[in-house]
Amino acid sequence: MRAKRDVFKKILLPCVLLILLALHALLVDVGWKGSETKNQYKVVPKLNLPWMKFISLDQDRFASLLLSLYLLAAAPADCYEWDYKGLLSYMRIITRLDPYNKGPFFFAVYFMSYRTDSDGRLIFNYLEEAQDKFPDDWKLPWQASYVAKIRFKDDDLAYYFASKAAHAPYAPPIVKILPAILKRNLGDKESALAYLTTLREHSTDPKEIEAIDEELQRLSSGILPK
Repeated sequence: MRAKRDVFKKILLPCVLLILLALHALLVDVGWKGSETKNQYKVVPKLNLPWMKFISLDQDRFASLLLSLYLLAAAPADCYEWDYKGLLSYMRIITRLDPYNKGPFFFAVYFMSYRTDSDGRLIFNYLEEAQDKFPDDWKLPWQASYVAKIRFKDDDLAYYFASKAAHAPYAPPIVKILPAILKRNLGDKESALAYLTTLREHSTDPKEIEAIDEELQRLSSGILPK
């Protein structure tokens, strides 16, 4: 009897869930790729968290993974035309089904490079949730810092995310000194020097110390790296 329950839970339930979410995939295809409205941006299919939990049949992580795959499959080249508020709502449902699903956060970094208006900036708030869930991850804030600098031309926001990346425990040396580089490029050598001095005092990694010393030398000589 127990073996039958295990078969039902491990095989039949995921199959039923797959069928249900396949129907949702049709909605994604219609809502994401073909729907035009009177609004400026294309419609993003809406999800309801209680309903998604209900139809997931206790397979929340599986449902979250499938929805992430739909998100990837639906990503067109013209994603700057999307309704970003709807997009954020969609991604939040995915990560609330499975708090350990990091995929939507990486999608968010990709999406925000397309829209630098007020709606595009909303994605930075979503990335704050990633920092709370994955405090040891340096890649997400590092990528967010790059997009904030290059696309949004927002030096303060770039420094904010660079600092978060630098304080991650496994960040490589170049990421550790990135906040100082950003300050130096802005002409704020005093802040860059203070940051590097503090970092140097608390560092024990030989490679990190080497990178810090090289940046300190550039700072003192005024030579920019090629």
